[in-house]
Amino acid sequence: MNNSIKQIRNSFLMFAVCATLATAPSLLADQAIAPVPAKSAVTTGKASPATVDPASLGSLALVNEGARLLAAGETKEAEVVLGQAVGENPNSPEALYNFGLALSFNNKFAEAVQAQLKAVELKAQFPEAYLALGNLYLSVDENEQALSAFEQAHQLAHNEHVRRSALFNKGTVLGRLDRFLEAEMVFSECLALDPTDTSPAFALANLHLRQGNYEVALGWLDSVSNDFLLETSFLRCRLQLKLKDAAAASKAFSEARKVLDEAKGLDPEHRVELVKALEEMAKELSELN
Repeated sequence: MNNSIKQIRNSFLMFAVCATLATAPSLLADQAIAPVPAKSAVTTGKASPATVDPASLGSLALVNEGARLLAAGETKEAEVVLGQAVGENPNSPEALYNFGLALSFNNKFAEAVQAQLKAVELKAQFPEAYLALGNLYLSVDENEQALSAFEQAHQLAHNEHVRRSALFNKGTVLGRLDRFLEAEMVFSECLALDPTDTSPAFALANLHLRQGNYEVALGWLDSVSNDFLLETSFLRCRLQLKLKDAAAASKAFSEARKVLDEAKGLDPEHRVELVKALEEMAKELSELN
């Protein structure tokens, strides 16, 4: 699954940051932060076993086993293993970073923040940790601190994924802070970096909706990939209702209902929220007619 789809659909595992679609859909900040393995000065060329007894591992192997568990989605097991790694080597930034990820996946945000802060204290050039830290701050509405962390991650980024994720999340925070012009510039920069990723266009549409620029928002929505039919159909209906175009709103409402009915693999709670949003839009539509 590519990065843009993760930005909208794959973000509920940790730091779920969204407004309900009853008001307007919100693009979620990208959470796809990969575990970082620890590196040894000497490599043996041997692959790590798929399953190991954590008690038999040294600090380095514990970090790598924890990273493997994280990548496999076994977050509770990863937390235990990485907690042991930090206990054995409290000055390992990789151990602390991965431990922080495990804690955040398990909704232990305060402890996760402390782990990431310690990681960047030990290793100043650690963009992944700043990105994780920014997401944690974003999850608890510490927007100024989140902005600072994302700027650090973007400045230090040594690969395109971290760079673009940090930039996108910076735009998300700026939008939250009502710094709309700056947010628009950041999302436009995201589009320029990779025109094939249209999630920033969705974010721009939502940004203009919040400012009351409904026609501009529709224009941005037209450029969003078909990968996001569910999200765009709801936002399009909301925009047409704002424009008080009964015919267009009715058409958009029918499309949103159809797409929701056909959607597969939706989180049950998210489906309930969308059904509620649909009911509220139906009420608005009846009043418009």
